[in-house]
Amino acid sequence: MAVEDASGISPVVVNCWLPKNALPVPAEGEEAPTRKTYVELLSMIPARLKASGPLAIIQELEAPVAEMLAKKEAGEIPEEEYDPAPAEKLEAAKAAYEELATALCKEPYTTIEWIDSIMGYVGAGCTTIIPGGALTAQDSFGVNSKPLVASTKVLGEFVKQSKLEKGEGASTVMPVYAPNIFSEYSSETDAPAWVEATCARLGVETLEHVLLRWWDDAVPGLGDCIKALKATEKVGKVSLGKASKKSLTEAHLAGQTPSAIVVPCLAALTPMCEAVVKDAKAFKVGVCASNVLLGGLCAEKYIGRVCPDKAALCGTPAFYGLSMIEAGGGWDKFQKVLAALKATGRGVESAMVQLFVDAGMHAVVEAELSGVPSFKVGDALPADAAAAVVAAMSA
Repeated sequence: MAVEDASGISPVVVNCWLPKNALPVPAEGEEAPTRKTYVELLSMIPARLKASGPLAIIQELEAPVAEMLAKKEAGEIPEEEYDPAPAEKLEAAKAAYEELATALCKEPYTTIEWIDSIMGYVGAGCTTIIPGGALTAQDSFGVNSKPLVASTKVLGEFVKQSKLEKGEGASTVMPVYAPNIFSEYSSETDAPAWVEATCARLGVETLEHVLLRWWDDAVPGLGDCIKALKATEKVGKVSLGKASKKSLTEAHLAGQTPSAIVVPCLAALTPMCEAVVKDAKAFKVGVCASNVLLGGLCAEKYIGRVCPDKAALCGTPAFYGLSMIEAGGGWDKFQKVLAALKATGRGVESAMVQLFVDAGMHAVVEAELSGVPSFKVGDALPADAAAAVVAAMSA
């Protein structure tokens, strides 16, 4: 079952993290860290350029346009019958290709590896991108307690390159707004400044979609905060992270129904989330299952293994994945979920992602930008296999 709602979010979403201890892109005037040599990076770039959208247009139109112009100059095509549109499209593609080549080849310490990883997820259908980990500008409560690392430049570069390679609107970066709702200042007052700063970081004029994390549904003001984000006239849609029946209802009664909500993956299909999912469907709100691969812990290699040391996972998506496993019944219960996923014959990662896509939800995959996706989305899982996985989650 494909995801069908008005959220505009792709069926599979990537919440991207920079690899643990990743070298940052240096600020202006700083010495570049040792990564790969310029020659090594250049050897990677032609593949990107050869696969780019602008080059495909150039290859398609260059010969026909040249032939048409030659016929025009020879008088074989009357002036009134000449169509300039193909030539104009060709020139635009050449300009885009030159801009992309410049972006990819300009620096020996380019973030190409991270951007290539994001592109791999986009190729797998993850056209909605949530910045996570070191790519976010805020701590857990929305406070800018640490200076922005220069490596956050990767998001701005991705937005630029994605639009060059895939075309306008090909992908959406959904930044996270996590206001400090416990401070004496009203969270909606901070919204305009956050929107301006985020637009500047991404190099865009507007934010198509924002993910709002409201940390405690007992604290009032959620509806006002959503309204304040939209009142900037620079925010399109707002979705709600860490959603509950109470927070969704409050937003709906305030006339600020979110475009989508986020619920924990291990509970999303169980009775624990039944009420909030039912309300979301009634309000025509999309449902996102968070961190469906548990930061990489949802993989066959963890079947039969002891629980990883949580301290060793600090700073990685798996740290939060293990926290979700602990809250969902512990490692022993998770082993039964892994076994049920393996029994589908699809591969543990692919089966887990497919499970939520089949349920009409958006599967959010938190992953480090260190390689290609570990999953594939295809035909629906057999009903009995899917039921076995859900039963293991609900036990």
